[in-house]
Amino acid sequence: MRFFTLVIAGCLVAAAAPPAKKGEFYLGADISTLNDVDKHGGVYLDDGKPGDALAIFMKHGWTCFRIRIWVDPRNGVNGLEYTTELAKRIKKAGATLMLDFHYSDWWADPQKQNRPAAWAKLDFDGLEKQTETYTAEVMKTLKAAGATPDFVQIGNEITGGVFWPDAQVKVPLSTIKVFSGDVQPITPPEPYDDAKQWDHLVRIIKAGIKGVRDATVPADHVRTIIHIDCGGDWPVTKWYFDHLTAAKVPYDIVGQSYYPNYHGTMENLRDNLRETIGRYHKDVMVVETAYPSRAGRGMSAGANKNMIWPTTPEGQKQFLTELIKTVKEAPDGRGIGVNYWHPEATFMPNGGGRGPDANSLFDATGAPMPAMGVK
Repeated sequence: MRFFTLVIAGCLVAAAAPPAKKGEFYLGADISTLNDVDKHGGVYLDDGKPGDALAIFMKHGWTCFRIRIWVDPRNGVNGLEYTTELAKRIKKAGATLMLDFHYSDWWADPQKQNRPAAWAKLDFDGLEKQTETYTAEVMKTLKAAGATPDFVQIGNEITGGVFWPDAQVKVPLSTIKVFSGDVQPITPPEPYDDAKQWDHLVRIIKAGIKGVRDATVPADHVRTIIHIDCGGDWPVTKWYFDHLTAAKVPYDIVGQSYYPNYHGTMENLRDNLRETIGRYHKDVMVVETAYPSRAGRGMSAGANKNMIWPTTPEGQKQFLTELIKTVKEAPDGRGIGVNYWHPEATFMPNGGGRGPDANSLFDATGAPMPAMGVK
């Protein structure tokens, strides 16, 4: 256990967890669909010739790869068997592996955190135990396959809790976050008992962390991440991690999502990273981000106001360059990584000629975008 809490003059003070090795920075990509894209004939070009996407990323200096895991997905993609094969591929390439537990059969995010169907009838004590058991089983499977993760997320964007409504908490209304389109404030059902709901959330997080520790040893150097969606929002970040500090949750890293159309300005992010490090003495990572290289569907005025980089290939690279610089410049060397979401989307000749979305780091032919060469 690498964490304890002191109470000094009524204030919470988190004891420092060791930072990453000096100068160590993880340029990462969530490539959760890569094996499925390959299966369906996705095209990746390296100097104009067919290549391997993972090798192309690593050739350009990308060293860390994140993959999500769902408990029982309908088509098997991102289930345990699929995840194990992709994890083995990443480790065989000599890269760093980040595992993202969603604790659901499908997407878990700020708008939904649903129990897996097989866990639907468990009481809360059973749900807590199943979280620990399942987490340990996944970790043991990956370790036996020679693919022990280096980083493990205990949940995905769990600002509002997990397993709604059982471990759902009422998030203070943000003054930074942009609410528009498919992202809206979510409130738990009434009557709401804040102490009970936080107790439930903390128990689930601790169970997930315990599952990781049960299946590994210190020599595995596995670090746990708590991931919320408050990249530019210090007040809500403080509210959240003060609760975890008070409950002595033994996590290692603060993970944030930062999409400028949702999460504020780059200056907001810079301020949040500084305050987070100063208060909790933890390493921080932006574990989800992306920026479009071309204009897409229209955004609301609120969402569009922070999209100050051109929506062009060069604008995408400018955004990512500035984001990496911002994280690297966080105090005490504790800004340790940036992870780009779903950059592996590419040209799919077997998918009706479908091309990548605007946020991808591959173009409509399968060639790397300029942002692939970001430093």
